[in-house]
Parts: sequence; C-alpha cells; structure tokens
Amino acid sequence: MKIKLGILIYSISMISTSAWAQNSVTLYGIISTGIGYVSNEGGKSAVQMFSGANQNNRWGLKIHEDLGGGFAAVAQLENGFSSTNGSLGQGGRMFGRQAFVGLGSDRYGTVTFGRQYDMMWDYLDRYEPQAFGPGFGTTFGDSDNVEGNFRYSNSVKYVSPNFSGLTFEGLYAFSNSAGNFSQNQAWSAGAGYDNGRFRFAAAYLYLDRPGVGNPNGAVTDDYAGAPFALFHTSPLNSTVGVKHQEVAAVGGLYRFSALSVAGMYSNVHFTYLDNSGVNLNNFDVIGLYQLTPALTVSAAWLYTSGNYQGVSANPHWHQGQVSVDYFLSKRTDVFAFANYVRASNGPLAPAVIFQASPSSSRNQLLLLGGMRHLF
Repeated sequence: MKIKLGILIYSISMISTSAWAQNSVTLYGIISTGIGYVSNEGGKSAVQMFSGANQNNRWGLKIHEDLGGGFAAVAQLENGFSSTNGSLGQGGRMFGRQAFVGLGSDRYGTVTFGRQYDMMWDYLDRYEPQAFGPGFGTTFGDSDNVEGNFRYSNSVKYVSPNFSGLTFEGLYAFSNSAGNFSQNQAWSAGAGYDNGRFRFAAAYLYLDRPGVGNPNGAVTDDYAGAPFALFHTSPLNSTVGVKHQEVAAVGGLYRFSALSVAGMYSNVHFTYLDNSGVNLNNFDVIGLYQLTPALTVSAAWLYTSGNYQGVSANPHWHQGQVSVDYFLSKRTDVFAFANYVRASNGPLAPAVIFQASPSSSRNQLLLLGGMRHLF
C-alpha cells in the first residue's frame, strides 16, 4: 500500500511539473529615478527629481499557456507609475502601458486584443537616443510617437513569425463610436530586419481625430499635455485638436565590435480641425561605445524642422545628448547624462527638453544623474 501511494504521489508530481513547464506567469519591472539640474524653466533654473530618468517606470505580468499543436494563449498587463510620488501613470490607469490577450503560434504569428503599442514603438524606439543610451533625447515633442507616450485602446494587433530575421506587424484600433466609425480610429504597420549585427526598420501610423472628443476611442486623454502641447493642438487656437496625424519613419543600426551606430528619420504631418497644419522632418544620429562589459558611453544629435500651414512659422530645433552608463550588476546600473536644446528664432519655437518645462530663452540644458533597477 505504501509503495502504491508513493507511486501515485510521484506520478501526480510529474504531471504537475510537466504542466508548469509548459505554462508561465512572469513578473517584471523597471524602477528608475534621477536628480537633475535644468538651466532655465520659465526664466529660472531648477534642481529636481525625475521619475523614469532611464526608461519609464513599470511593472507587469506576462502570461503564456501552451495549448498544444504549436499554439499558445498569451496575455500581458503592464502598469506605469511615478517613482518620485507613487502615482499611477497614463492618466491614472491601472494598466495604462499595456493590457491585452491573444493567441500565438510560431508558425502563423500572434494576434492580440486590447491596449497596445503601435509599430513606431515596436520597430523604431531602439533607434532613438533615449533608448540607445541614457538621456531624454527624443524627437522634439515626440511628434512621431517613437517614444510611445500614447497607446491604443480597442486595438487588434498581428505580429508575424520571424522569417530568418525579417518580421512585420499591423495594428488597427477601433473608435467604438456608434454612427461615426472613423472618429478616433487608428492604424499602423511596420516591418524590420535583424541579423544580429545589422538592423533596419520602417513603419507608418495614421490617426483620425484622436483625443477626448471621443473618450471611448483609440487614443484619448494620454494624447494631451506634455510633451505634446506644441503639436497636438492648432497653432491658431489651443482648444482646437487634431483632425489627422500621419507618420512615416525609417531607422537602422550597425555594430562594429565595441562601437554601435544608429540613425532614424521620420516625417510627421498634422492637420487640425480648423484646417491649419504643420509638417515636421526629424533626424537623429547616435553612437554608443562599450568601454568595458559594464561601462558604456554614448552621444547623439537630433534635428527637427517644421513648416506650418495657416500661420507664418518655420521653426527648427537642434538637440544634443552625451551619456555614461555603468552596470553595478546585471540588473542595476548608475548613469549620468547631459541634454541640450537650441531653438530657432520666431514664433512657435519653444526650447524644451523632454520631461522639462519650456525655457524663457532659445536654449535649455539638463544635467542629470540617477540609478535604475530591473527585475
């Protein structure tokens, strides 16, 4: 009897172990905080603490269940939060960064449903200075959403299998509006190639009347506020929103042993509800050098030129970034960086670094040091 009972317990334990081996729930996150000096915010210098100083703070759950036959159920919940005051990010949402469920296959690809990122983030964020090395170097005003500061509710997303380094994706986000199917809908598509040493990607994004005019649509309250104040409202009237936003972008990266170089170009066009508009051309070039396995240094230059319709303004901005990053362990690093922006003369050309308030002059400098932990 004791032998039979032992065999039964052993058999149950083996079945349980096998089931757990095929299924998983992973908890992960990033906590990053820094202290920085800003040379000019509204005419005065400031020393302040910055949440998400090297990657935005988050914690999340990744879920994978093997369904057999090469298929799996997948889901992800991702929360954003402030590490300086503990508040929720993304408009106070519990899982404002991501919240989706879907079905995946190594052979056919993955389809997911919920709140998700577009292809600008999925394919081009890796070619942006803020992602390539520590710093706040982003396309001015994040006009192309490569930084991923707004997400898409009510979205369906397809991610292809990997075809020897080549992948492609598509996303459609519903307006959820009865009788007005197009109000606050969005779609995005992209493709990329990665062979380890060389990467290249291209992506497109189209938004139709985003914002709180349809609060149940694809892109709502997280489309407003910093850093979007300049481009997400009409230059003629700040209460008038965006009618259409179109973005086309390409980027690439190449690794030369310890040196990696990357670059990106995006064209962004906003048409506002009063029929004014602006066309933006954005460029960046980045270099990163790995001095030791634990220590990297990087530098970047960014340029944006704008051409407004409906108002006489052709602003442009130069940005620079230098940074150093040292890993104390595989999951904890300390970093320091400097960001500088210089704006052109004329209207609609504020000087403002990502996460800072606008300068009263044409220039703004940020010096920041901080720490990040990944789990």
